[in-house]
Amino acid sequence: MTSWAKENVISSGLENKSVRFIVDDVVKFVNREIRRENKYDAIIMDPPSYGRGAKGEVWQFEENIYELVDLCSKVLSNNPLFFLINSYTTGISSTVLQNILSITVDKKYKGKLECGEIGLPMEDSNLILPCGIYGRWESKEK
Repeated sequence: MTSWAKENVISSGLENKSVRFIVDDVVKFVNREIRRENKYDAIIMDPPSYGRGAKGEVWQFEENIYELVDLCSKVLSNNPLFFLINSYTTGISSTVLQNILSITVDKKYKGKLECGEIGLPMEDSNLILPCGIYGRWESKEK
């Protein structure tokens, strides 16, 4: 994934910018950042539907997404720009992400929430193939 992300940096014309790739357990990383008092203006997350950690820890989107968003909200700066969640987990409503962002990020920062479905238009049809959901909180200040 990092190789692909590095290709995206180049194709986006950002190769001369400071871009850091970290391969780590997100919960451990964020807890270290909290201890170090590091803050971020924006968070983009694309958590897996399911996964296993090195020590057999189990990640399930439906069970763990609230705790992850709540934890990550603790490393937001005093004036964050946005918090974006993308998920291809089936059977989860975008309302779930809206509620989670509302009671974690928006409760503290009072911004603008937008959530919805991700879909691919089907050829020769007016139908859209549902693929996932997204949730976006952004600052009202621009």
